[in-house]
This record gives sequence, structure tokens and C-alpha cells, in this order.
Amino acid sequence: MSKNKAAQAGKRIGQSMAFVVALFLISGCSAAAGTGGPAGDAPASSPAAGGSAEASESPTPLPAPTPSYSQASGQGPAVNVVLPTLPEVAKQETVEGFLAFVEYWFDLINYGYETGDVEPVRAISGPNCKVCVNFYEDIPVPYVEGGWLEGGNVEVEDLESAFVLTPENRRQAIVAVRQRVIIYRDSAGQSTGVTAGDLNAFRLIIEGTYTGDGWFVDTAESVGW
Repeated sequence: MSKNKAAQAGKRIGQSMAFVVALFLISGCSAAAGTGGPAGDAPASSPAAGGSAEASESPTPLPAPTPSYSQASGQGPAVNVVLPTLPEVAKQETVEGFLAFVEYWFDLINYGYETGDVEPVRAISGPNCKVCVNFYEDIPVPYVEGGWLEGGNVEVEDLESAFVLTPENRRQAIVAVRQRVIIYRDSAGQSTGVTAGDLNAFRLIIEGTYTGDGWFVDTAESVGW
């Protein structure tokens, strides 16, 4: 082979080697940018460890809606009446605790008018509670017969206590209350009687005893207007 031909052949081999090196570098960059597939392809997603890619968490169930309260009317008795809860302060042997308990006692009275259930009042009242007697006897009657009461709620307008012990070791509270008109309804919703509401507040003396766990109404008596 002549020197010229040898030189040309060497030049062609050098150009070929340079092309191969350049192609290798381009392929290497493409592989580094991807996941081993052809250049420009998106990396394949892998399933999550320990489960299927399609698996998803179960949805959290929504809480049931609270039934709405509706007061009594000619269309029907009160519905979804919530039993009052004794406040924590009403468990304390303090003037604040005693007054909070008396308010709670009246809340139970109103609960009885709306539901006919007088047992919550009876559970925290003594047999000498004069105001309670008619309440126990009269309030459940319309409900037992399929009827109901509309109105009758007792509103506490003033409440105070000197918080001194009586000779019977009781505490006294003086309460001014006003009661709304009461409509007695039969099972068809027809009015069978009406008791007028109070134009003026009347006063009660309530005596209570602290039992160690809370209060107990020994007696409740009206003292006039």
C-alpha cells in the first residue's frame, strides 16, 4: 500500500472512531436521563411497596346528622327533645353549684312538659316536694292517652340564695318564675283544654340538700306573686 493510500485509510478509521465515541456519549446521556429505555420515554411507574397501585384507603364514613328539634303544635308533640345534662358546676357544694342545680331542675320540669316523662324530676326530688305532686300526676296523662301538651314551659326570671343552712341542714333558693300557656291536645291534635299562662312571675322557695355527689330537692313550695 502506498503512503498516500495508507494515510487516507488511517484518516477514515480515525473519523469512524470519532463517530463511534460521539454516538456512545449521546447514548450514555440518554440512558442517564431516562430509566434505561429509549431516549425521551417517560419512566415506568412501579407499584407501591406492599400493595397494588390501584389500592386506595377506604373513605371515612360521615357522622349521622343530628335530628332537629321541633316544638309541640296542633300537628303533633315535640320531637327530638334532648334530656338536659347536669352541669359540672351543679355538682359542687357552693352557692354557684346550688343555683346551677336549681336551674337544671327547672330544665327537667320543662322536659317533662314536652315529653310526659316526669321521672328525671322525681329522681332528684323528695316526697315532700309540694309543687311536684300535681306535676307527677297530671303531666303524663295526655301522653298516656296518645295526646300531648303544647306550651307550659317555665321560665326562670330571678334566682338567688343566701346559702345559709336551715335547721334541717338545707340550703334555700328563692326563685321567680313565669309559666307559659298550656294547651292540652288529644291524639288527633284537637284542643281539650287550656291553662292560662302567667301575666306576672310567681315566687317559689326551693330547699335542697347536698348529698356528697350532688344536690337533691327536698321541697319546693309556692309563696305567691
